[in-house]
Amino acid sequence: MGKKRFFDDRLKYLSFIQNTSEKKAISQKLYPHIEGLSQNKSYLRILDAGTGDGTVKSNVIKSFHRYHPYTSLLITGKEISYEDLKNTLEKMPDRFVEHPNLMVTMTNVKFAELGLIENSAKIKNKKVKEFNMILKSNNSFDFHSQITGNVLGNFIKKNWGIEIDGKSRTSYSNPCIVRVYREDHQKHFKQFIKNDYKNNNYDLIIASQAYRAAASVAVKVNNVIGPLMRLLNKSGKLIVTHSSGGESIQNILKLAFKNKEAFPNNAKDIIDYLKDNPLVDDNKYKYAKPLSYFFNFKKAPDQTVTELFGHNTDAKWANILYVGQIPDKDIQSLEKNTRLHNKVKKAIDNAGEIQFKNEIFSITKIR
Repeated sequence: MGKKRFFDDRLKYLSFIQNTSEKKAISQKLYPHIEGLSQNKSYLRILDAGTGDGTVKSNVIKSFHRYHPYTSLLITGKEISYEDLKNTLEKMPDRFVEHPNLMVTMTNVKFAELGLIENSAKIKNKKVKEFNMILKSNNSFDFHSQITGNVLGNFIKKNWGIEIDGKSRTSYSNPCIVRVYREDHQKHFKQFIKNDYKNNNYDLIIASQAYRAAASVAVKVNNVIGPLMRLLNKSGKLIVTHSSGGESIQNILKLAFKNKEAFPNNAKDIIDYLKDNPLVDDNKYKYAKPLSYFFNFKKAPDQTVTELFGHNTDAKWANILYVGQIPDKDIQSLEKNTRLHNKVKKAIDNAGEIQFKNEIFSITKIR
């Protein structure tokens, strides 16, 4: 049951990213923050705390080259899914051509363990599996062959597994870290591979949809936001963006699930909680005012048959359920109520354009 649930969630995720413009909307919100990174450092460190299919990470690297073409970029991605890891790494060969002084690191550990993975032989009594992929040549064709053959074909298949406990919680089989960089630029990265440098922290951390919307503020802070805040450099910035529904989404969900609140708290609640419950350290943080932004469902052409993800009303409903993180048992209960189910579908049709709403805010370490 646990494995089936994980697979089903993957399909819902793929449907959502194919049928909406969220990845583009998130990327556009990040570009000003990339531009604003220090121009006075020889290298900058960025963490994507949940790469998904790698679209945002690839866009971040593209924009980094636009604004910092001569700065070495060390970008780490956290991702437990083999499929998403594969999709992410397959987007990287072109980036190594455009921005040669680049090191891409991928890991599958938990948020609280991200600060340990670079310099620990073991995490929770499990040996850290480490692999350095040194790319030879200077073109994306050769880079792609080396990444898919050596990293994905060997190391990842052997070590990047998942375990699911009795409560359907997903974790790694082995804590892993993979580094990929060009041989002709490895002089920029030797100090980081040997890990004989003092600062493991990040100049920019991106936390995009890193927790369930329905989770309590305390869970979001303790499990995700707090551990990431501790990884910031001085003047480093954590950018958090998450779903917050939107009027049409919330109206439809409230009609379908009258007693369920899919978005019980918002960005302001998180910031207020952090101010009232400061992290137990001597650091000081500045909180930016949360902003909202929107993106739309992308209607497939009428003549297009989308067999995997449904078409129009069905696809919209699937995406609304995904963004609301509605449990399967509630969906099944609704589907048994034919009258209400039809009423919900009619409401989706009458709503016209379906617009999703996200929030974004930043936390900057000032001491």
